[in-house]
Amino acid sequence: MDNKTLTSVFTKESIHRYTCPYCYSGELRLEGDFNSQETVASKAEHGEDYWEPEFIQLIFSCTLKCSSCGEFVFVVGDGSVEEEYFERPDGGWDRGYVEFYRPSYFHPALQLIDFPAASPVNVIATLKTAFAYYFSSPSTCCNSIRAAAEEILTTLGVPAQPESGEGYLSFGRRIQMLGDDDQSVRALFDAIRWLGNYGSHPGTQVEFEDALNAFEIMELLLEEVYSDRKRKIQELAAAINSRKGPISRLPRTGSI
Repeated sequence: MDNKTLTSVFTKESIHRYTCPYCYSGELRLEGDFNSQETVASKAEHGEDYWEPEFIQLIFSCTLKCSSCGEFVFVVGDGSVEEEYFERPDGGWDRGYVEFYRPSYFHPALQLIDFPAASPVNVIATLKTAFAYYFSSPSTCCNSIRAAAEEILTTLGVPAQPESGEGYLSFGRRIQMLGDDDQSVRALFDAIRWLGNYGSHPGTQVEFEDALNAFEIMELLLEEVYSDRKRKIQELAAAINSRKGPISRLPRTGSI
């Protein structure tokens, strides 16, 4: 899914084509009715002198169905009303009010990044929490991505506690303890750490774009740590360089 799909609002008539979280190939499309209601608090303001239609606050729910595998996904969220101008066929202009909606939760949660098959179960479980919170709380999402990064450090053999066994080692200290073979991913860990830290501070706000940046960095980190594609390609390049030409006539021991 592109970033615009994950950051922008939609209308009833034009719901974003989210990717199915089960088969990862089909598109989620509206199944049945789109249910939208104005909140009680919003209705209570109608009698105020300052009231305008733009003050309307909505909530919605709907069911989406995968066009490929048939999986169902339930969605809830908020909505608002904005004034829009429309050009008439005669060249004039009309105005009207349009309802826009933003999702808060998908169940099951959407899978927002890809990860290698060798990725550990505990890392993926923590990332699924990040997926679930992305639309409602980008700050919580970034904190979950940070937690997943700490799980990755553990799989790399970086201890979570000092040798004394008392207390714990900070994320930053653990990153510094990475071995020589893992130095290439240190900057990726640091970037995730800073984004997670920022969202934890009172008075700071993580935007959707920040959470997407964290996901993008995490996706590369997973590729670097758990995928053997890079190693295989490097071995292929070394073999071609050693032979100074094609290796198509050499027996292959595996695929790339």
